[in-house]
Amino acid sequence: MNSKSLRQAPGPLSFALIVLVCWFVSGMIADRMVQQELDAALRAQRQMSESIVDNMAEVIASDLAMSRAIPATMAEMDVVQHALAQSQNYAANGSAAEPALRETLLKVPTLASVSAFLHDGQGFSGLDSIWLVNANGICVAASNVQTRNFVGVDMRGRSFLANALLGAFGEAYGVGRSSGEPGIFIAAPVYDDGILVGAVVAKVGISRLRHWVAHAGAFVADENGVIIMAHDAALEGHALPNGRIKQMSPAERLNTYRRVDFPNVQIEPHMQQVREQAPWIPAAVAGELFSMMDRPDPALYESRIGLNSGLSAHLVDPLAAWPELLRNHKRDHLLVFLTLAGTAALAWVITLSYVRERRHHRATRDLAEQLQSANTLLSAEARHDALTGALSRRYFLDLLRREIERTQASGEPLCMAIADLDHFKQINDRFGHAAGDRALEHFVDTCRAELRASDAIGRLGGEEFGILLPVTALETGREVVERLRNRLKAVPSTKLPPSASLSVSIGITELSPEDLPERLMSRADLALYAAKSGGRDRTEALPPDDTAPPTRTAATTW
Repeated sequence: MNSKSLRQAPGPLSFALIVLVCWFVSGMIADRMVQQELDAALRAQRQMSESIVDNMAEVIASDLAMSRAIPATMAEMDVVQHALAQSQNYAANGSAAEPALRETLLKVPTLASVSAFLHDGQGFSGLDSIWLVNANGICVAASNVQTRNFVGVDMRGRSFLANALLGAFGEAYGVGRSSGEPGIFIAAPVYDDGILVGAVVAKVGISRLRHWVAHAGAFVADENGVIIMAHDAALEGHALPNGRIKQMSPAERLNTYRRVDFPNVQIEPHMQQVREQAPWIPAAVAGELFSMMDRPDPALYESRIGLNSGLSAHLVDPLAAWPELLRNHKRDHLLVFLTLAGTAALAWVITLSYVRERRHHRATRDLAEQLQSANTLLSAEARHDALTGALSRRYFLDLLRREIERTQASGEPLCMAIADLDHFKQINDRFGHAAGDRALEHFVDTCRAELRASDAIGRLGGEEFGILLPVTALETGREVVERLRNRLKAVPSTKLPPSASLSVSIGITELSPEDLPERLMSRADLALYAAKSGGRDRTEALPPDDTAPPTRTAATTW
């Protein structure tokens, strides 16, 4: 009896061992299957996240480059240089003396004229404010003298101004001391006869740059690690881990940000939580996933620094497939276990696996097609302006750089023009923004009808357009854009009211052997300034060896 019992005892134990082995093996198989799904999902989402962050970085760099060009151009103008050179005797005498100093400066005719010039330049350039600061740190002229008057204010305490008063280009994020509005401050040093006489300071409000963080999870941080702009506004004002803001004194924080406390934003590896939820994920893969504050799902984190500024672009992109992957793992484990535990269900399991693989293949193919479509759409949006069909500003600037390199290599001439529709705001105000859109479209259609196939037109912003004329000398280019200007007046748009007359001011210049894109555009801008100051609806040409508008008096009073 005892002997028979001993021989039968291993039966239940063997069965239990087989069940345990099947469960263990099915877990290993399920791990492998879901790991493949995870790898595919990570590859697809990482490509999309990198594309989004790269696009953010390009847009930030492009916008800042355009904003820097305005104060840098003004710093080269004689009217600015002479105004600062003549104001070197004005110095700080304490905050109590600022009202008296302001009254004195406002009565100086030259500085009043310069303030009017800065006001017009602000409206033309899209900047929020432009100031002239002499070498003593005193604001002697301002574009916003009629609203927030900073004339007579000692601005030496502004961080963005320190480098400019030492002769270097300055740029920093800050919060206005009187307005309380955040923005990017840009300062360009001004020299007169080789002597540093002050700086041109411009402010671009953060509200103008919200398109930087159009995608969910995107945010921008400054050089001190402070989040200055985010798709989720609740993140703004938080500090990144190890940000330099932690080493700044309370006085420095208050001077720059008008606040002292900066809560930490936690962006940290999600490895421990991921391994707790899904131990089947390899440690190397789990180390690539991050969590942010109170958001439980793992996410991909991408950042780009060195955007030719102190700013950095960031994206915390939650892994969209994560909940489904967890569900798939449990399901796969059970299915494989049933397959190994009973041959009766083998055909059903094989069929289910086949259907599942087909579904996985179709999902992967659909995801690839969606990614390709998204990339194609992003490429088209980056190349053309959605409203007018003209080249986008970024693509036009890239084309300009390529044409300059080709022209400098071949020795052929190249003309660059900047056109601005006159009194465009009045069209919007009188007939509505839809009529304004039709006016912009009509101008681009007129350009296409008048220009060659090898010429290019791009929308630089608002009602301002750039025109590129390869293999064209200045005199010929002036004739071309003059014909374009006359045609715009002679052939009105049928989509606009008869009383909505259109005219355009155009500034054109020719490439010189030493020109960089920024210098060529600055010279075209100066020519456009001259056309505007000359009464609008006209063309002004600036030779390649010139650095100021053709009509000095007109440029000074514009």
